[in-house]
Amino acid sequence: MDFEAFGTGGFSTPAASLPELIKSNIFLLDLRTREEVESFSLPFAANIPINELPDRLDEIPQDIPVILFSSGPWRSSVGLAYLIAKGFDEVSIIPQGLPEMMKTLKPGPLFGAGVHKQIQPEVAAEQSQAACNCG
Repeated sequence: MDFEAFGTGGFSTPAASLPELIKSNIFLLDLRTREEVESFSLPFAANIPINELPDRLDEIPQDIPVILFSSGPWRSSVGLAYLIAKGFDEVSIIPQGLPEMMKTLKPGPLFGAGVHKQIQPEVAAEQSQAACNCG
C-alpha cells in the first residue's frame, strides 16, 4: 500500500465520472449499513456493509475495477485499505460519498452520458480502468 497515494488522491474516483463508469465494466460497492440502504439504494451497486466485508470478500471480483462508496469518506477509506491489504489491485473510492454522487446520478446526467446505451465489453473494460484511477 502506498500512503502517498492516499494523500494525493491516487486512489480516488471523482463522483462526476460515475455516469461514464456505470456503463462500463466496474464493480460499484456500497459499504453503508443495511438500514442506510433501505432508505436509499442504487440498483447498479452491490451492498456489503463495512462490518461484513471480511466475511464476504468472495463476492467481490478481482478481475475488474472496484469502486467503493459510503455516506462519507471514512468507511470507504477503511474498505480501500482492507481490500488492498487482501490483494485487490484495481480499487478506488469516491471520497465525497453519496451526497456528491447524487448530483451526478440524476436522470439528466445519466442519460446524457449514454448509460442507457449498450457498449462493447472490451471497450468498457479499457474505459473503466483508465477513468476510475484504480491501481
